[in-house]
Amino acid sequence: MRTATTLYWLVCKDLVSEYRARQVWPAMLMLGALVTFLFNAQLDAVVEGKSRMLAIQVWLAIYFAGTLALHRTLTTEHVDGCWDALRLYPITPAWIYTAKLTVNFLVLAALQAVILPLCVLLSNVPLQEHAWHMVVVAVLGNIGISSVGTLLGGLWLCSRQGASMLACLALPLVAPVILAASEATRLVADSEIGPQWWRWVGLLGVFDVVFVTAGIVLFDFIIED
Repeated sequence: MRTATTLYWLVCKDLVSEYRARQVWPAMLMLGALVTFLFNAQLDAVVEGKSRMLAIQVWLAIYFAGTLALHRTLTTEHVDGCWDALRLYPITPAWIYTAKLTVNFLVLAALQAVILPLCVLLSNVPLQEHAWHMVVVAVLGNIGISSVGTLLGGLWLCSRQGASMLACLALPLVAPVILAASEATRLVADSEIGPQWWRWVGLLGVFDVVFVTAGIVLFDFIIED
C-alpha cells in the first residue's frame, strides 16, 4: 500500500511540475499537429494505399512529437540534484521506472487525443467507425513507445542533444511497434477487423510485455551509471 501511494505521488509530481513549467507539452502538441497537417496535405494526391500511408504517418508523428516529452520526463530530475533525492525515496528503481512510464503514457495519450481526431478530420479516413478497436491499438502502441523511451531516456540525462539522440537510438527498437501499430490502424481504417487485425494486436502486446519487462529489469543498472 505504501509503495502504491509513493508511486501515485511520483506520477503526480511529474505531472504538476510539467503543468507549471509548460516547457514541453505545448511544443509537443504543436509539433504533432503540424506534422499531421503536413502529412495529410499530401494524401489528397494518393489514389491507392491512402489508408496505409495515413497509418504510418500517424504513428511517425506520434513518435517524433512524443520524443520531446519522453526525454523531458527524466532530464527534469537532473536539475539541482533532484535525481539523487529521488533515489533516496523508499522505493525500488523498478517502481521509479514504472512511475516515469506512467507519466509518459499519459502524455502520449494526450498527444494521441489530438493527432487521431485531427487525422480523421483532415483525411476523411473513417477511424471513428471502429473507435474501440482504434483505442486498443493506440493504448498498446503507446505502451511500446513509452517503455522504450523511458528506458533509453535515462542514458542522456546530461546530454544537450538528448532528445535528438533519443529519437535516433530508440527508433530501431520502436520500429516493430510502429510497424505493427500502423498495420493495425490501416486495418481499422479499411474496416477489416478480423484475424489479421488480431495478429497485429497480439504482436503489439508481445512487444509491450518484452519492452516493459526489459525496462523494469535494466533501469536499475542505468541509474547506477
